[in-house]
Formats: sequence, C-alpha cells, structure tokens
Amino acid sequence: MQLQSFDQSLPILVTGGSGYLASWMIKYLVEAGYFVRTTVRNRQDERKIAHLKRIAEAGPGRLEFYEADLMRHGDFNNPMRGCELVIHTASPFLIGKIKDPQRQLVDPALEGTKNVLYSAGENPSVKRVVMTSSAVAVYAEAREILDQPSGAFDEHNWNLISDLHYDPYGYSKTLAEKEAWIIANQQHQWDLVCINPTFLFGPTLSGRADNVSVSTIRQLMNGELRLGAPQLYFGVADVRDAAQAHLLAAFTPEANGRYLICAQTMSILEMAAVMRASTSLGNRYGDAFKLPKRPLSNWLLYLIGPWVGFSRRFLRGNLGYAPQFDASRSINELGLSYRPVEETIVDMVESLSYHQ
Repeated sequence: MQLQSFDQSLPILVTGGSGYLASWMIKYLVEAGYFVRTTVRNRQDERKIAHLKRIAEAGPGRLEFYEADLMRHGDFNNPMRGCELVIHTASPFLIGKIKDPQRQLVDPALEGTKNVLYSAGENPSVKRVVMTSSAVAVYAEAREILDQPSGAFDEHNWNLISDLHYDPYGYSKTLAEKEAWIIANQQHQWDLVCINPTFLFGPTLSGRADNVSVSTIRQLMNGELRLGAPQLYFGVADVRDAAQAHLLAAFTPEANGRYLICAQTMSILEMAAVMRASTSLGNRYGDAFKLPKRPLSNWLLYLIGPWVGFSRRFLRGNLGYAPQFDASRSINELGLSYRPVEETIVDMVESLSYHQ
C-alpha cells in the first residue's frame, strides 16, 4: 500500500493507538516503513502499550508515543504537527452498565472529535482526516431493516432512535460523526472520510479483554452460552479488514464521505457453528469448548434480559431481526477485500487462546 499524493516522509497520526482496531493500523503502517505517531492516555501504562512497543521494535518504520486526553483542547496539537494524514480512532467503548452516559460516553466522543478536528485546523500541514465512526451511527435497531426499500442499510442511513437513555453508545457515535461533518464542511484545508464498521472480530494484538467482541467470543469459549444463544444478529467484519479500510481511505485521494464496513450478517449461534465446524480448532482443542447448539427461547430472554444487560426495549427492536448491510462502496471505491468470516472467527479464537 502506497501513499498517492501525500508526502511519505511526513508522520501519520493515529489517535487512541492502544485500541483493538488502531493497533492493527499501526502494525500495518510500521511494517510498511512509515513514520507513525500515536496518542495514548498514559505512556507509562505497559499493559496497554507493550504490544505497540514490540511492533515498533520489529520495524522497519518508526513509532512515537504522545500523551493526549480527549477532553483537553490542544492536547492533539503537538502530535499532529507536521502531519498530512490523521486517523482518529480514539473514542470510549464501554461494556456493562453505564452509570453516567453523558460523562462516560457522549462527552468524550463529542468533545474528543471537536478537539482533534480543531487541532487539524490549527495545523496547516493536515490534508485529510479519517475518522472511525460506527455502524451504530447508521442504524439503532435491527428491525429498522424492514423499512429499507433496498433491503439493506447503506451510507445514506443515520441512527435516528438512540438517545442518552436508550443505547447511549450509539447516540455518542452518531453525535460525534454528525459534529465531524459540520466542522469539516465549515473549512477547506482538510477533507474528512468516515469509516463505519459493523461488529469487529478477529485476532487481538494486545490480549486485552475490555471490548464486546472479545467478551462475546470468550463467552462461547468458556461455555457461558452452552444452554442456548440469543437470536441476535449483527454485521460482522474482520478487525484487520477494518484497519485496511482506514488506510485505504487515507491513501486514496478520491475517497470521500462514509464507508460502511461489513463482511456478512451473523448470529451468535452461527458463530458457534463456525467454531464447531473448524478442523483446525477441533484438532487443537477437541471438544474443550462447550458451544451452544440451539437458540435461547425468546420468552426466557425477555424474562432474564434486564438482569443480563438486555433491556426489553432492546430485545423488541433486535431479537430475531437479521439486518443486512451494503458495503459495496468499500469494495468498489476503496478496493477493500474482505476475509471469509470463518477465518475471522477461527483466528480470533486462536488469538484469545494464545493470550490466556
């Protein structure tokens, strides 16, 4: 992958470098010989950045660490100085019960986006910002698929349902992306491209378990769902493909607008079936994984849902509905090739087994 009209000698900034997705971007850039800068909250936190240091040591590119806080204006000025390309991935993605969604999700996502983009405006070298948005900024509930004339969500769709109390994460990503487009359209120095991935799976470079995709696969691996899996469907994409999508968007001058990233729609039960059918996993782990073979009954899920993190409103909007996604822009305009989801799931299981 080569820059086409950008100066290859200049640094490329990737915010939130210790994250699941950003780590893969940094790996690809450093392996290709680029000079990368990344922001983290604490450069002394070895648990979060040790894997990035190993990537940097393997070279041949360079990697520099900067401390930055999404909530502090000006924190991104220094790491952005001299950069033509900025890839903004940093945004909170919390699992479990959220006590204060405004403070924990909305403020960091929205103010962080403003601070990064204002810093881009204060650094005349910046030509393009690629921002990680999400499919949750495209839709809120799977049953909305019934209202799509084409039978699939695409880049024209926006999440119009989520709010501070219902799906605050989706609300935070939607607000942040909308604000990004407002800021981008008010200036002419740099252009904006947004990447909207569906649910990301695939191997983790850090081994950390603080994201939903890792916790989902771990639930399958440790038998938590052996009695049945909820009939919930979502778009799936490989984290490595999503990382490549960001780089293609950064390096392709004609890239513009939003790009929905999705390889296939799957259910948790279908993911379990992939694990069960995998010859490589079977040879290595035998029947160590107690995988579900049947769906969890809907009435039981409605009964226990509130105690396991599923509100009844969420279940009404998602249970049993299989959303479809049109990712053709990513293929036709960016040239992205998607891995088979079977490869994604198997590689993730092997990665998590290695990091245990």
